[in-house]
This record gives sequence, C-alpha cells and structure tokens, in this order.
Amino acid sequence: MFDKIKQLMQLKSQMAEIKKRLDAMVIKVQSPQKYLEITISGSQEVKEVVFLSDINSVSKETLAKDIQEGINKAIKESQAMAAKTMGDFAGIGGMGA
Repeated sequence: MFDKIKQLMQLKSQMAEIKKRLDAMVIKVQSPQKYLEITISGSQEVKEVVFLSDINSVSKETLAKDIQEGINKAIKESQAMAAKTMGDFAGIGGMGA
C-alpha cells in the first residue's frame, strides 16, 4: 500500500515538473494572412496577441477568419510541443502528434 502511495506521489511530482516546463515554453506564430502574431505557452495559454499590420481596411470576416486560423495554428504547434515534451520526459522520445 505504501508503494502505491509512493508511486502516486512520484507521478504527482512528475506531472508538476511537466506543467512547469510547458508553462515556460513559448511559441510564436503568425496568422495565415499575417495580420497578427500569437504567442502561446506550451500549456496552451495565450500570452500575447500583436497586430502586425493596419487592420482598418480589412473586412471583419477576413480578420475573424485570420484570427481563428492563427489561434488554431498556435494550439496545434503547442500540442505537438507538449506531446514531445511529455514523451521526452517519460523517456519514449515523443508521442507522435
């Protein structure tokens, strides 16, 4: 029974270390139309959104689509990085993302 508790404590410690590493990682991506740059952490928290060009002449629909695609791109890259980090931490060299 104490072995299981010890294993659970070790797992909790490993998960905390993984979260700490992911929180410290940063990904910057540009949206497809390059209207904005999104900075996201490895734990998928959006840290910053910067507009790269004047958006006054862009339609709301175009801008909304570019924002959506940019965020989705950032999330996908963050997920791939998180999978690799967890795989590296577990010693299995990536989990395939």
